[in-house]
Amino acid sequence: MLAAAPDWRASDARVNPRVAIGSIIAMWLIYFLITTGLAMLTGAPEQWASVGRRGVVVIAGILCTFVLYQLLRRAQPQSFGARLAAALGAAVPLVIVYATVNLLVFYYWFPVSDGAKIIEEMQSKYPGAWETVLILDSSIRWYFFFAVWAALYVAFGYANEMRAVERRANHFRMEAKNAQLRALHYQVNPHFLFNTLNSLSTLVLKGSKSEAETMIMNLSSFLRSSLAVDPEQLVSLDEEIALQRLYLDIEQTRFPDRLQVAVTMPDELKNACVPVLILQPIIENAIKYGVAPTKGKIAIRLSASAEYGLLILRIENDIDPKAPVPASGTGLGLGNVRERLLTRYGPTAGCEWGPSDDGGFVVSLWLPLAREACL
Repeated sequence: MLAAAPDWRASDARVNPRVAIGSIIAMWLIYFLITTGLAMLTGAPEQWASVGRRGVVVIAGILCTFVLYQLLRRAQPQSFGARLAAALGAAVPLVIVYATVNLLVFYYWFPVSDGAKIIEEMQSKYPGAWETVLILDSSIRWYFFFAVWAALYVAFGYANEMRAVERRANHFRMEAKNAQLRALHYQVNPHFLFNTLNSLSTLVLKGSKSEAETMIMNLSSFLRSSLAVDPEQLVSLDEEIALQRLYLDIEQTRFPDRLQVAVTMPDELKNACVPVLILQPIIENAIKYGVAPTKGKIAIRLSASAEYGLLILRIENDIDPKAPVPASGTGLGLGNVRERLLTRYGPTAGCEWGPSDDGGFVVSLWLPLAREACL
């Protein structure tokens, strides 16, 4: 079953309000400090009076930019271009408001020393429209100030949304990957049960009551252990081999004199992490195609080693690689193992099989070596 998807709402894609408001205050504070510093350096007249005027227009600028922020926050067109166009358009009336406040502060409420002279010159040039001209001129100059902030806000918001989309895509990719791992894992159990019930049926038909009872008990122990684990779980190599020994106990009930098992596992690799039941199809194939068709003793050898940061597992048996494969095979087996490894680890893991040097058959699989707590 897929886990419930996180709630990626539209608000998650917007710029954090603290960041947005902080950027507004920081932008206007920087403007205030720069212009005040330049006025002091150049020896501009009425410095302290200008600081007060400048403080008033900075507060007006903060308020106008905050209104712009609220407008942009509520308008969420789909495309980046539409958002940017909306931001640049919304800045126009607010710049006009700011320019009007600027005019009132410097020419009416707290007029500068040469304000009357400037007004007289503007009235002579633009009789009846000098205020409009001043406001438009100031609006054009200040528009880029507002527009840059608006564009940055939209860009950051769009970047946040793209990150949210990527997180959502990663979530669903992970859920699909986990579902695939579960499907591959659960394919093992019917395959295993098919083989085991066949063996149990053979013992019953032969009248081997004691062996059948032993196999039933071993089967119960194996299923209790294997079905209790999460198919996405990693277990230590030691635990994985212990699970396979439960399965081998079942098969040794069927082949008490012909099945030999040898495990070579260095102590330092016992806590290496592997996907649970990753060895199950390989051991099954070794029994099915190595032990069952023959009359003599067959050895299954499992070894573990570490090379170049990889855990390498080899499972070898004495089967003749030229012997025909029974037509009853389900086709899951080794392909299942390879698919599980590739799904979980990607190209850093894999599985290969073929004839061994001594005339048997060998399966090799490798995966990244990890000795941390297996989860």
